[in-house]
Order: sequence, then structure tokens, then C-alpha cells
Amino acid sequence: MKIEGRTFIISGGASGLGQACVEEICKNGGNAAILDMNEENANELVSKLGSSAKFFACDVLDTKSIETAVQGTAAWVKQSGKPVGGVIPAAGVGNPSTILDRDGNPFSLDDWDFVLNINLRGTIDLTRQALALMAKNEPLSPDGERGVVIMVASSAAFDGQKGQVAYAASKGAVTAMTLP
Repeated sequence: MKIEGRTFIISGGASGLGQACVEEICKNGGNAAILDMNEENANELVSKLGSSAKFFACDVLDTKSIETAVQGTAAWVKQSGKPVGGVIPAAGVGNPSTILDRDGNPFSLDDWDFVLNINLRGTIDLTRQALALMAKNEPLSPDGERGVVIMVASSAAFDGQKGQVAYAASKGAVTAMTLP
């Protein structure tokens, strides 16, 4: 995978692992499209990194929001001349809960849906939209590569932790989509 001269789309790019990916990509000569809801953090990061990073407000729970951010990235790519080289769907949340609380009450399915919708649905929604953009690339390498998808999972996918049922399930699903 070549970073230099390519643009990478990173959800959750304004903090945590996503931010670390943004910084590493820019450090290695790539451009980073930061998709996030945290405008303040994202703008600070763009100020720090300069023209190699651009912020696109994006809520991964909203397909239209992802579409707008991907289209904005496509316009930036056209302007910069750096093709989309990959997508890193790093947006993710945890919402600690056990299936039953100490009083025997079941956890809220709204909490389950929130975690799964961000960590799993948001991941696949961004990936499918970014892949449609990457498929239009001329091959970026002799093997015909048009870009890469770097999924973000967790060891919780294989060894769930107490109170992390929704998180472990979401990361297990991402891993299942990814492994050969």
C-alpha cells in the first residue's frame, strides 16, 4: 500500500485511533479526508496538518451525511490530483452494559442499536460508498489495486469483556466481514 500522493478517507478522524491514522498518513505524504462530527477537534487537526488534511462533517448513522462527505472528498481529490487510495472506517463507540444488570433487568436494545449502528452499519455504509469512488480509479499499482480498505476491529471480537456485549458483537461482525 502506497500512502504518498494518495487521499485516504478516515471516519472518526478527529480523535483516537482515527486521528492517529490521519496524522500518520499526512506525515507520509498522503492527504487525509477527516470525516467526523467533532468540528472543533477536526479543525484543530486541520490547522496543525495544513493542506494535506480536510474536514468533512459526517454522521456515520446517516447515509446521506456519508454520501455528502464522500462527494466532498471526490471534489477535493479532483482539485488536489491525489486519488483516493483507501478508506479507514475508524468511527466507533462503546456503551458498557451487561445483558442483565445487578437487579436482573435486561439492558436496553436502544443501547445495543446505537453501538451496532455506529460500529457496524456506519463501517459498511462508508466502505461501500468509498469503494464506489475507488472503483473509478485507474489502477494505482501493477497488480491492479485501486485502493485499500483498512477495517478497525478489536481483540474484543475474539475475547469479549464483561460489560462489552454490544461492542464485542460489533467488532466480531467487522472481523467476520474482513477475514478470508
